[in-house]
Amino acid sequence: MIDPVVKSKCLPAYVVIDTSSSMKPQEQLLNETVDHVFDVLGNSPRVSEFAHISIITFNTDAHVVLEMADIDQVANLPMITCEGTTNYGRMFQLVKQRIDTDVTALHASGRAVLRPAVFILTDGAPMDKNWAADFGSLTDKIFRRRPHIISYGFGTANPAVLGKIATKAAFIATDVDNEKEAIVSMLTSLLNTLVTSASAQEFRIPEQADGYERVPIEFVD
Repeated sequence: MIDPVVKSKCLPAYVVIDTSSSMKPQEQLLNETVDHVFDVLGNSPRVSEFAHISIITFNTDAHVVLEMADIDQVANLPMITCEGTTNYGRMFQLVKQRIDTDVTALHASGRAVLRPAVFILTDGAPMDKNWAADFGSLTDKIFRRRPHIISYGFGTANPAVLGKIATKAAFIATDVDNEKEAIVSMLTSLLNTLVTSASAQEFRIPEQADGYERVPIEFVD
């Protein structure tokens, strides 16, 4: 009897960053910190084998900055630029589209694909009014590939909104005036989550993030 082939596990992870004009003063720091996170992850074979990462930014529209990729195959990251307003609806639409595309491709490559993880960083409230329907479509139980979502907010982000757009954990920065620290802490939390998840070979939800406190979430699966 031939033993069945054991597929290696893979976690599709999406780093979703608010790049509206209010983030412009932190644009350079944002790029430098994202670069650092990828450098660290790329030098960890266990993480780079386990986690595949895509970067999506959103302002007036949503954009795929980095398509789903093996971390150790990313030579250079595109520059992130900040402009426009904060719209959530188009972002949720794009995340759902990319999940369908990426999970299909990862399955085709022979991987055992875990439920996707989405990490959202925002410094403000949404300007569009009808985003809840798009969020509902992304997280609806009939969407078999619906992701785990963790939200991080700082600046003028609304804790109640952060709770509404998270399915697993929501965090708000405790020092509203220290945006630099909030960005670095969020991406450090992302890094630690992926390292821990890779070691466990399953998605591990962060219990805390330095400089943030947890807020209640309204949606649970």
